[in-house]
Amino acid sequence: MVEESPLFDSSFLAKLEQLHLLARRIFRGQQHAERRSRQTGTSLEFADYRNYTPGDDLRSVDWNVYGRLDRLFVKLFEAEEDLHVSFLIDRSASMLWRPEGAAEGWCKADHALRVAAALSYIALSNLDRVNLFPFEAMLGEDLGFVRGKGQFHAVLDFLKRLPTPRPDGQTRLEPAFRTFAHRMKRRGLVFVLSDLFDPEAAEALAYLRQQRFDVVVLQILDPAEAEPTLLAEALRGDVRLRDTESGATLDAVADGSLLAAYHDAFARFHTTLEARCRSLGIPMLQTTTAIPFEELLLRVLRNSRLLK
Repeated sequence: MVEESPLFDSSFLAKLEQLHLLARRIFRGQQHAERRSRQTGTSLEFADYRNYTPGDDLRSVDWNVYGRLDRLFVKLFEAEEDLHVSFLIDRSASMLWRPEGAAEGWCKADHALRVAAALSYIALSNLDRVNLFPFEAMLGEDLGFVRGKGQFHAVLDFLKRLPTPRPDGQTRLEPAFRTFAHRMKRRGLVFVLSDLFDPEAAEALAYLRQQRFDVVVLQILDPAEAEPTLLAEALRGDVRLRDTESGATLDAVADGSLLAAYHDAFARFHTTLEARCRSLGIPMLQTTTAIPFEELLLRVLRNSRLLK
């Protein structure tokens, strides 16, 4: 039994079950065509015949047809394959950031863990295989693929035992993603949960697509990062800004022009990244820690292969 934690308390688990049932209602009746493969043998749904060739398994021969036509035909079936679902979870220092003096609440790192847990629950409920990969500058040790709803306790235990992000842990997506691709023996669906504060983020995501992974990106931000209006009053006069991860500092004069420059830079960063993801065929959703995870997940599910 997994010990209860504030992140994964009983109310969280109750929401997961409600979310799973809601998702099943929303997607009931839709086809799983992209997750079906033609196989020979016993399966869920008959598809077609083909001529028997030497070496085929005789158990796949339709002997009733042979009795009528005196010819050997092999039965083909549509078999639904289990999907390999991986979660790349950003554990860099920037994921801990919240505005100075902000009220207590979940930080970006907490939000990412909750989203990963919830999506894992839905995937396991669908008998897909799930694995979790924490990263910062490099990829960390993963859980190992698990399957079946009964393995959800292993997912929660793994997430609970992840070390707190290091204060100097930098976001470097490309080396982490390269290690991930080399570690994987089979391609599948990959969720990237990160603030994406890495100048090479677009190239790293492009690499995953080049390696034939289906990718869904969730950019998780603090509300003050997306819209720092609340900081405007605090930033007056000379200020020293410090990079959360590198520790580099920048002296500036805080006034309206600084806030306007920030808005412009942030908008360019997001627009460029979003356009690159679109060109790669990668669904990208931007969210903040202020948005309830269950609301976010229904948007994610509609933009991924997890419950189509």
